[in-house]
Amino acid sequence: MGDPSQRRPWTEDADEEAPPESWLRLDDDELLHRIQTLDEGENEDDALLEIVASDRHFFIRQEAAKRVRDRDRLFAFEDDRHVGQILVRHLTRREDVTYLERLCNRSHHVEVRVAAQVQLARLWRRLDAPKGAPATAAPPESPAPPGAEAPPARPAAPVTGDALATDGVDGSLLGWAAHFVVEQVWSHLGTVATRELLLRTRRDLLGRHPTLVLFDVTECAQVTANLGGGLRLPRETVAAVAAWLTALREGAREVAPEMEKTSVRAVTALVSDALSDAGFYTACDEFEAGLRR
Repeated sequence: MGDPSQRRPWTEDADEEAPPESWLRLDDDELLHRIQTLDEGENEDDALLEIVASDRHFFIRQEAAKRVRDRDRLFAFEDDRHVGQILVRHLTRREDVTYLERLCNRSHHVEVRVAAQVQLARLWRRLDAPKGAPATAAPPESPAPPGAEAPPARPAAPVTGDALATDGVDGSLLGWAAHFVVEQVWSHLGTVATRELLLRTRRDLLGRHPTLVLFDVTECAQVTANLGGGLRLPRETVAAVAAWLTALREGAREVAPEMEKTSVRAVTALVSDALSDAGFYTACDEFEAGLRR
């Protein structure tokens, strides 16, 4: 394995040397549109796997991996941490348990380990559920006999993505926002200074935004969301991450003033629609205005 602190280089422009029929001849915007508008009946696995194996930005490669129909063909990329996160979501059979447990224990990438742990927990819940009952459903309470003391209440069911689906936010979306902002800071400050700034700004904000405990900072200055309790996080996490990343950018600009030229919307352009719908940019604007008063 290479040094995990080194980001894999990626290319944004169309590959003019690719064969005429290759999707890699498209630029990022056109390529992402082509991937996301695939009809469910289309089988473009060969074209998609060419993207997965390419040097395009990992967000593009991950979107391509999501749409590969023959999931077995993704096993060739199991050591790619970004593709690995997609791969484990589709392991849903009893015979996949051993493989998921192996990934939890041996993967070099924290993102893959977390994704595998979440999927393994889901799979065990489904396998252990009574036949015909939802995996997350609690058994009904039996009424106490007349005159008998009522049994103690069962502990609350663990928080799952379904439980927060109506008022939560996709945790992976906030993870993407953090990734793109951190990548910009990292390109100016390097690994050590970026990690120190991430830890300091999170520590300063934890009292006001306790949901920041749901995010970890790795040794190589990458932010990972802890999705062990489900894929969705409390709605207030949007404001918490917006405050953290705004403080991070402000601290980085003190060292690298040239960062002022690039807005947070531009930095996170690949997921801007979803972030806008979640209220992320509004929260960023409010925190940035407060910092500059």
